Amino acid sequence: MKEEQHSVGADRSGAKVILRCSKQPKGHASFISHQEALDTSTPMGKAMFTIIAAMAELERSVIRERVVAGMEYARLRGTKSGKPIGGPRAIFRLDEAQDLRTQGRRWRQIARQLGVSATTVRRACQDRI
Repeated sequence: MKEEQHSVGADRSGAKVILRCSKQPKGHASFISHQEALDTSTPMGKAMFTIIAAMAELERSVIRERVVAGMEYARLRGTKSGKPIGGPRAIFRLDEAQDLRTQGRRWRQIARQLGVSATTVRRACQDRI
């Protein structure tokens, strides 16, 4: 009798994996993972497989709960990503930054004096040019 090997995709829904493996006729298919030393043709292997599948399904559920809670938290605050919509991210005097730049100062020096990052000053000044 020829042995066939099939790859089972990674699935966090334990019920799906167990159902997929249990649909095979008795004695015709078993799941063997050499990396984890797991063989579902033995009672101990079946038990371990069930436990691992249950933990994977629990992990999937916890991740989903956290994502839904985070989205709800963001929605209540009027945003999708958690960052406020609109409004300035950094407040500084643009005219002062432009004056310092025309005096020949470097972006980093201007930023340090104004209390913001060099990238913020550079972007704001280049957007106005």
